[in-house]
Amino acid sequence: MKIAFIGAGMAALVAGEKLARAGYEVSIYEKEGYDSLSYDWHDDVNRSAFEDFGLPLPDKYFVKRNWTFIPPSERVESTLSLPEEELDLSCERRLMAQQYVDRAADVVDFHFGKRVDSLVIEDGAVKGIVVDGERVEADLVVDNSGALSPFRASLEGTGITPMPREDEIFVAYRGFHLKTAAADPTATNRAYLKHIGQKGISWSILDPAGTVNVLIGRVGKLQDEEFKCAYEALKASNPNISDDVVRGGIKCVIPIRYPLTQMVWDGYVAIGDSAFMTIPMIGSGIENCIRAAEILADVIIEGGSVDKKALWQYQVKYFLSRGAEHMGVDVLKRWLLDCAPDDLDWLFEHGVVGPKEMAAGATGKLITLSFGDLLDKVRRGYKKLPLLLKLNSVLQKTKRAARLGRAIPKEYDSRRVAAWQTKVEKLFED
Repeated sequence: MKIAFIGAGMAALVAGEKLARAGYEVSIYEKEGYDSLSYDWHDDVNRSAFEDFGLPLPDKYFVKRNWTFIPPSERVESTLSLPEEELDLSCERRLMAQQYVDRAADVVDFHFGKRVDSLVIEDGAVKGIVVDGERVEADLVVDNSGALSPFRASLEGTGITPMPREDEIFVAYRGFHLKTAAADPTATNRAYLKHIGQKGISWSILDPAGTVNVLIGRVGKLQDEEFKCAYEALKASNPNISDDVVRGGIKCVIPIRYPLTQMVWDGYVAIGDSAFMTIPMIGSGIENCIRAAEILADVIIEGGSVDKKALWQYQVKYFLSRGAEHMGVDVLKRWLLDCAPDDLDWLFEHGVVGPKEMAAGATGKLITLSFGDLLDKVRRGYKKLPLLLKLNSVLQKTKRAARLGRAIPKEYDSRRVAAWQTKVEKLFED
């Protein structure tokens, strides 16, 4: 069986190697060259993503410090207190990608500097890809090309979402700036929610290399004037940020929504950002990609088929392991982004939202409140009871969303899948 991957992201590298070592003929097509793979910066991955599947740790990483979340007024800060063993590893993305390419090079056919033009679709099924004008036959095409994948749009009528809505993506500036001589803050990983009242987040992270990792992400678009205001405000709060950019300094698109409600078709699978596999609260997705890659490879190896009914098990298993919970997190994220800045400030300043709640959202987990927790929130929030009631309503909706995600049809049936998709879409429209 021939399997072609579009894009050499971590999902493609992990799944591709596993399938190739199981005897499948695997090719990975990547538009960039080997020396410019992925991004030239570090991103966070939970160590369990490697340990659970016996994968090697990246050659270069450092242990990430706990996050500190800061509401719009910046009058208070809420710092997580995750134990050392639960902290993410901040991994050099380019070096990690190259490490996994080298590891698989003896069994996977890599094609660097090759841009895939389109899918080959015949008789309602994907039969391969077109690369530099030439047809390449494949029994299965795995789309790892990113949030704005043009290949989903070519599968009109399949139930696969062609493009995310504007409010389902971050357009984010990411740059690593030299550190100035200014004193470093006590909290080194500072994330600003609805920064300066804008719909999005910013962060300033001091890393061991003596650079400051700057992100400014806004929902849908990031206008130049909007970026300038946010950047100047971030520098004012973090005077250790200089204007000298040593890495990055570019804008990228990050999905911040629940996963695709249909990831598969006959001869086609979406994975990674192409399937919106990020944690909606912060846009981190490498761990999810690795786990999805392992699931996909196992489903193909065990089932031996690439039609949508067989591939549907990949989607079911992903939703039961990650996707359903991320539906709930997406509900909370949307509410936080729409919340009035003054209300968000009040929730933080009165301890209604604190480290426990932010730790759950940042790691892709639902916020659950015991009876004691609820009483405590009422005690803290009675002066703004309507706001507290609204927050409680949102938390109940997160649970409904997760239950709906777990109610995904366990076997592929077009009518049942379409009905489930409609329920999911309606929940997020309400």
